[in-house]
Amino acid sequence: RTAVGSGVNALRRAGKVPAIVYGHNVPNVPVQLDAREVSNILRRAGRNTLITLNIAGKDAPQMVLTREVQRDPIRRTIQHIDFYAVSMTEKISANINVVCVGEPEDVKSGIGVLLQERDTLEIECLPSDLIESVTIDVSRMKVDDVVRVKDIIVPPGITLLDDPEDEVVRVTRFVEAKEEEAAPA
Repeated sequence: RTAVGSGVNALRRAGKVPAIVYGHNVPNVPVQLDAREVSNILRRAGRNTLITLNIAGKDAPQMVLTREVQRDPIRRTIQHIDFYAVSMTEKISANINVVCVGEPEDVKSGIGVLLQERDTLEIECLPSDLIESVTIDVSRMKVDDVVRVKDIIVPPGITLLDDPEDEVVRVTRFVEAKEEEAAPA
């Protein structure tokens, strides 16, 4: 795209979204995308999915990850996108979601409470091995059971970068808070 600065407003009115492609050993390339098409692609792709981006004037398509999507605060339309160009042979780091499935018996009975200490984990892998989330089955957990980073099983080729001793999920005993009586004046 040639429009930069205040010229991008005309692009937006024409149904285009300004974006930038940047990366390690890659020069910054300003691009423009069809607003409807890119909205559909981002909805299907998610955060950690590789997108093939065909850039006019380039011989081969560029593999990119979506790093940031700026939206209009009222209309929620896409205002700008940052794409990170990846090399398929270099490892990258990314954050993935932690998803808990099931419900422990102690939580069902009211004895315990499930506490999810971490919502995301940091991983390192090749772009082709990238995953969106990791699932933890908590249905067999009892009071005082803890799942740590080192207990999480990830597919081959993925390395967890967080401290192995960090707690991710725990079941703790439910303690009801007691209300103190007001002392007479």
